[in-house]
Amino acid sequence: MRDQENNANQFFMRGQQGFKAGNYQTCIKDLIYAQEIFSSIGMKEQSAHALFLTAQAYQNICQYTQARQFYVLAFNRYKELNNLHKIGECTLVLGIIYREEGDFKKSKQSLAEAIEVFTTLNDFEKLADSWRILALTYQIDLNQYSEHPMHSISAYRKAILLYKKIKQLEKKAETEHDLGHILISQSKYHDALEVFQDALNYYKKQNDKEQIIPISILIGRIYFELGKKPKAKDYMHKAINEMKKYDYSPEKINLLKQSIIAMFSS
Repeated sequence: MRDQENNANQFFMRGQQGFKAGNYQTCIKDLIYAQEIFSSIGMKEQSAHALFLTAQAYQNICQYTQARQFYVLAFNRYKELNNLHKIGECTLVLGIIYREEGDFKKSKQSLAEAIEVFTTLNDFEKLADSWRILALTYQIDLNQYSEHPMHSISAYRKAILLYKKIKQLEKKAETEHDLGHILISQSKYHDALEVFQDALNYYKKQNDKEQIIPISILIGRIYFELGKKPKAKDYMHKAINEMKKYDYSPEKINLLKQSIIAMFSS
């Protein structure tokens, strides 16, 4: 038995090293072999870790069916071990995979379970991540099946409050950006302005041109929809000034200028 354990550990370590190096196809074989030995000699915790890592490797090469199968196996093994944190991680990732596969019902069920687990554990970041992913699942489902958008909006808002609480400001801004778009699609322009403005304030502090410019343009367009043309022009010209500041090409700047002229001449 000691020899089997040593062999399993060697295969697991080699698989782990291959995973870290990005050699996913190779590491999968080592991890599966290690897991089979761990399982056969009753080493459930090591078996669960090998299953989880195998699932991650399959996910990283976009083989979602295999990834899902191994996450389910890992989930069941972690349930036997009563490892709540890993149970939560499995259900969170399964929620993402089910969504990728178009199974929105199972995605929502898995994410609801993740939310329950991370609430119990007081793991606020994972809880926020779960709400954010659930919001996106509702949003994608909305596009296909016209489910009520308030589910998505509510989930985004819960994620934002949690990210604010734990001072995960980058994730908060990213989530506000996502929420802003769905609010615009529902013509909730004042609410969209509020969340986009919060996101813009964060990105300005980070000097993030990739976000400052498009969000400034979005805010300008929202003000235009609200009939506040001076405010709309102000934000559009702020976007142009940011483009000049970051040395955008004259062609891109002129394109935005022409878009502004067309918008305000219509």
